[in-house]
Amino acid sequence: MKDKNLLDDNEGKTVAMNNEGFLRGNVALVGFEVLDPSERDIVQKMVENYVKKMNINGNFKEIRLSLRQHKHGKTFKHEIDALAIFSQGRFEAESTEWNLYIALSQVCDRILSEIDHNVKKEQRHDKKVMQ
Repeated sequence: MKDKNLLDDNEGKTVAMNNEGFLRGNVALVGFEVLDPSERDIVQKMVENYVKKMNINGNFKEIRLSLRQHKHGKTFKHEIDALAIFSQGRFEAESTEWNLYIALSQVCDRILSEIDHNVKKEQRHDKKVMQ
């Protein structure tokens, strides 16, 4: 997944650029520039924590999170789409919630759940092959 918002740094790692700067670790946040700086900081911390978990559970390569907001009166409904690429394959998830952080958690939890399921499935397959 090559995105115009992704750049290669001098270490060969992909770096995502947003209005505030760069996020390390092959993470692209698209559409999050509409958030307040304090909200973006929280989102960045949450994503960093989930990426650490993804590195533990699978061979994580990159993730792209896209945010769309739908205005309903004075409030917004947040729609987040995620595409995560692991050595085991591509995993997608989406969530729409009134609370941004709940939507982000749901999307990342679904990705973690899918990779965990995939890893366990591969282990069962490897076990059968060995017998």
